[in-house]
Amino acid sequence: MMRGRFGAVFTCVLAGAMVAAGCAARKPAPATPSPLPTFTMPTPRVAETPVPTVPPATPAPIPTRPVPNPNVKATKGKPIGPIITHFGAAKADGHSYEPESVAKDGTATYRNRVGSGFMIVVETKPGLSNTEVGHSIYAHDPKDPSRRPDLQLISNRPLGDGSKEVCDRRMPNIGGIPAAPSFKETQEISDTLNDMGCRFETFLESSGACTVTPNGDFSFVSKETTSQFCMVVAKAWALPIGTTELTVRVRDVEGNPGPAKKIKIVYPGPQPRPKRKPGPRPKTTPKPRLLPTR
Repeated sequence: MMRGRFGAVFTCVLAGAMVAAGCAARKPAPATPSPLPTFTMPTPRVAETPVPTVPPATPAPIPTRPVPNPNVKATKGKPIGPIITHFGAAKADGHSYEPESVAKDGTATYRNRVGSGFMIVVETKPGLSNTEVGHSIYAHDPKDPSRRPDLQLISNRPLGDGSKEVCDRRMPNIGGIPAAPSFKETQEISDTLNDMGCRFETFLESSGACTVTPNGDFSFVSKETTSQFCMVVAKAWALPIGTTELTVRVRDVEGNPGPAKKIKIVYPGPQPRPKRKPGPRPKTTPKPRLLPTR
């Protein structure tokens, strides 16, 4: 009896163990996660554009002062000061124009249709002394005839009313310029040189000159020029009718004058305006007649 119960119990236990083992065997094992596929962005291909190599800009030459020549000394009849590279007339807009003629001695003759409203242009460079060009246009002392500007220009005829007041270039006491026969050192001539010089302006850079090229760019007239002096001829010191002779010279910073240069300007006077020829009279349109109404 006991053996039968024990066998039944053993059988139940064995059956339960087998069922448990079977269930355990049936339980699926946890799946191992498979790695996700990776996506790599393709590297964009940039077209290689050749970049041109720009050469460095040529630096503008730095202006240097001329070195004086110690072997050259001023002697009578041998001026060693600045050389005039250009002396002539220009229009009010800065365009220079060619003279009508040039004599054998180099004197140019200009013909103007007006006595004012244009410019007188003087350009220079260092002379035999190789000393820097002087730039003063006014250095007046009524009691010292040696006080003169570096720019020295005289006229053989009075300009405007020929007023002897020095530098009377502004209103209300505006006046002309007297004539001078030479550069002789007298008080009267020194006054005239200052009276003329104070009406000029000085230009030291070609890019800021008072004159322009045919294309309208500011530039000295001569490529050899290092200094430029310009004067607008106003009505108060206009040229007289006829031929006026102008003579100019310039000193260097050591006071050495250079060779003088002359020009002539011919002003024939105001030209009469041409009279208009009488043309055919315009036809008159007849007035419309009023029609009778009923």
